[in-house]
Amino acid sequence: MSIQRPFKVSTHLKDVIGRDLVTNEFVAIFELVKNSVDAGATLIQLEIDPESDAIRIVDDGKGMDVDDIAEKWLFVAYSAKADGSEDDGTGDYRDKIKSVGGYAGSKGIGRFSCDTLGSSLELFSRSKKTSSTAVGLSVDWEKFELDSKDEFKNVLVDIDEHTDFPSLGAATAPNGTGTVLEISGLRHHWDEANLKKLRAYLAKLIDPFGTTDSINVVTYLIGSDEHDELNGPIGNNIADVLRGKTSRIKVTIEKGNVVTELVDRGRRIYKISEPNPYSELDRCDVSGEVFYLNRSAKATFGHRMKVTSVEFGSIFLFLNGFRIFPIGEERDDTFGLNRRKQQGTSRYLGTRDVLGRVDVGAPPKMFREASSRDAGLIEDANSRALFDAILEKMIKRLERYVVGVNWKDKADQGRDTPEGLEGDPAKARILQIVGGLARTKELEILDFDQDILDLADAKEAATEKALSDLISIAERDGDTNLLKRIEQTRARIAELEKAEAEARKEANRVAEERAQSDARIVQLEKQSRYLAASQNLDAERIQLLLHQVNIYSGHVASSTTRGLSGAQDAMKMLADADEMEPDDFEDLAGALRKILRTLMDDFSYIRLENNRLQTISRFAPNIKVDLETSHIQGDIIEYLNEYFAVMLADTGRAPRVHFESKVDALECEFSPFDLAVVVDNLVDNARKAKAQDIWFIAQPSQSKGKLELRVSDDGQGFDLDRIDRDRVFEKHYTGTHNGTGLGLFHVAQVLEEMGGGIRFDPKSDTVRADFIITIPEKAK
Repeated sequence: MSIQRPFKVSTHLKDVIGRDLVTNEFVAIFELVKNSVDAGATLIQLEIDPESDAIRIVDDGKGMDVDDIAEKWLFVAYSAKADGSEDDGTGDYRDKIKSVGGYAGSKGIGRFSCDTLGSSLELFSRSKKTSSTAVGLSVDWEKFELDSKDEFKNVLVDIDEHTDFPSLGAATAPNGTGTVLEISGLRHHWDEANLKKLRAYLAKLIDPFGTTDSINVVTYLIGSDEHDELNGPIGNNIADVLRGKTSRIKVTIEKGNVVTELVDRGRRIYKISEPNPYSELDRCDVSGEVFYLNRSAKATFGHRMKVTSVEFGSIFLFLNGFRIFPIGEERDDTFGLNRRKQQGTSRYLGTRDVLGRVDVGAPPKMFREASSRDAGLIEDANSRALFDAILEKMIKRLERYVVGVNWKDKADQGRDTPEGLEGDPAKARILQIVGGLARTKELEILDFDQDILDLADAKEAATEKALSDLISIAERDGDTNLLKRIEQTRARIAELEKAEAEARKEANRVAEERAQSDARIVQLEKQSRYLAASQNLDAERIQLLLHQVNIYSGHVASSTTRGLSGAQDAMKMLADADEMEPDDFEDLAGALRKILRTLMDDFSYIRLENNRLQTISRFAPNIKVDLETSHIQGDIIEYLNEYFAVMLADTGRAPRVHFESKVDALECEFSPFDLAVVVDNLVDNARKAKAQDIWFIAQPSQSKGKLELRVSDDGQGFDLDRIDRDRVFEKHYTGTHNGTGLGLFHVAQVLEEMGGGIRFDPKSDTVRADFIITIPEKAK
């Protein structure tokens, strides 16, 4: 057999739902102010009396009679607001929130905030039912702390009647209905500094933007100067100041629609309407205004509010007229803005970039505030839909405009006037945003700033797309003036594109001419330096130069003497041929062949030495060469650059010589004369092959310590029917009827003496005269 027993409630419950739950004295006062608002008060006065160690909260709400106190105020956790009975007999007290019938609080525990503030409570209240008297209630909270085994219901409180409200220090007692709470035995120290903090706290909780006119909250510090800033109404007009200085977005969600208006420094950019995609919000009304804080707005805020915008907060949420804490506090990130900001500082807005207020009017229990009073809303489908609506329809829409328009112009960040929106770049960016909205399905553009059509220069494809989107709006609305303006804008853009194309063509022509002139100037400068150097030969250098010339001319003389002697011997042999026997002719022919081979060797050597002499005469005066050895230690790339640019440029005859280096520099020892002989012979061969151009390309070699010079031309190449390609480097082998067979032989000979070599380019066609020359870093 079961036995039924009721719960017993310990007196310790007072602490659980009092001081343990509401630990912050500012939150405690706020809870009591909320109760005054829910009682229909339009004036709430708060006075702190340090001398009496008391706080008094006075309101002109509907008040309570004995039954209200007994059946509602003393009924723990019961809320008449939650079951709807609170509206009975309220008359016109609900003007502020009558559209949705909501209340600032509805848990039935806010009254225990009195325990957080002080140890004793004296409550005086007058309602319409007891207009001639005031009901009094006395509570000593310490009685509940004597023994936690005592039952809550056994601790009795005193209720009596008074002829009027008690005398007050600075506040004015209600003329008609209202309530006075006098809390004594204060648990916190209250002075000017704490009251200043309280005013700032209540300003953010009740009306951070000074936009509420129906409730006036006033504070007094007894014993202070009545003109002091601590005495008087709480509020500010920061919203009015910010509206003309920065970009802002205003959104209302009601009656199944979302209406959005974006304004930039007093200039409406667009106003749109779209269906409400959040069915969870059908039973409530949402309105919000969010400001972007540019540098000018932040400076203005700090100057007016005496606190930085970051310290003040970001986007505050109000439910039925009262703020939901801690949403909007400095370190709160309910909407995930700072997490997004970390992903891209130049693409997203953070909490320090925005300031705003969102008001929600909702029926009881649609949105539930956490009992801890500092944990925001309890998460459910309704609260998730609300937060998503704020993020998507307010913050992100403002963000797209700020990032896409304001942030593109750094100079505009410090302006508090819309002059930065007058330029074509800004108009084009705004046009693209409006055009993007026009492409959104089920979205109606109610209005937009038509001055963005007055473009003088905007040619992006996105701009043309935006204009096309606006044409569809104008055609839908039958707006002929808008159509005309759009067509005029298109015509101006077309004219500008044509003019720009012509200007670009002329600029390219001028640039090409300038490049040619610059190249010619560089070449002339090199030639000038070359000629100047040739004028600065000292006597010692001339003597050394002549010494080198004498060496080469001596080689020529020796070879010439030897050749003449051989020719004389041949002539003498031929003169004696008439007296020879037939058997001696074979010996004569052999002797003549030997003499001719020697003559050809001498002529070949004479030609090579003559080439070297020509090189000395052309180039030696301008090179710091050791004329004793004919070698220099230096940058071979720089030498080749100068040789090609100065010695082989603008000769006026084919082939044109081109040099390119894929190596920045290469320090080595080399003979400039021998290198010139190699280049000159290859250029001469290209000329004989009727080439129009010949290319010399310097590049690193696969073999360490060597430089490769790739040589190619556009000449006729080799006729493989007449030429054995493998023999072209042999002495006296030629493929032409008047050739000597010495050009490529001398090239190969000189390179071999340098420790290098020449070979055909294996990547080229066999008919091409393309070569790869190898030059060592250090000559033999």
